Amino acid sequence: MKKQFGVIGLGRFGIAVARHLEELGYPVLAIDRDPDLVDAIKDDVSFAEVVEATDPEALDAAGIKNCDTVVVAIGDTQSNILVSLILEELGITHILAKASSEIHGRVLKKIGIKDIVFPEKDMGIRTANKITSSNILDYISISKEFDIVKYSAQKSLLGKTLRELSLRNKFGITIIAIKRDTNVIVSPGADEKILKGDLLFLVGKTSEIGRFEKEFSK
Repeated sequence: MKKQFGVIGLGRFGIAVARHLEELGYPVLAIDRDPDLVDAIKDDVSFAEVVEATDPEALDAAGIKNCDTVVVAIGDTQSNILVSLILEELGITHILAKASSEIHGRVLKKIGIKDIVFPEKDMGIRTANKITSSNILDYISISKEFDIVKYSAQKSLLGKTLRELSLRNKFGITIIAIKRDTNVIVSPGADEKILKGDLLFLVGKTSEIGRFEKEFSK
């Protein structure tokens, strides 16, 4: 069964995560208490609900327990911590929470959240990588050190299989999906060839993605 993701909080960060996960072929439940934000994303995700996420019963009724991973993208620190705690109590096994400061991050760790994202802190490295490459089209931060990157396949990659490229061995990078015209190949096999016009969705360490891009940017 395909994994389902929940995204709570539909600011810029939450919307970016929700849309890209759907683009990768995963069903997303997007939640916010603001009807306008939910309305703006409802056509881009599998499920979109207006929910007060600090209400455990409302969150449960929205179907959050069906999600394998939930991203807490709420900007308000108090609500962010409370919702993260509620998710733990509801039995969500994988929670990734956005933190606005080091202190906020430490509090999240204290309540048991292992995966914490610092979008503002980490954006410097990601921005540097992006502005030095016209091939990196977009970033999603999925943890402190790891990104999903939307990458335009360059000439040096074309005609080669994923086995031949061996990106996991060389850079610790995995191609999790290939967008080819209007089709998305999720979890492509080792014998899948990279073709002209392919958009690659890569996951790996921010530093290694930069090293990969530098080597294959020709």
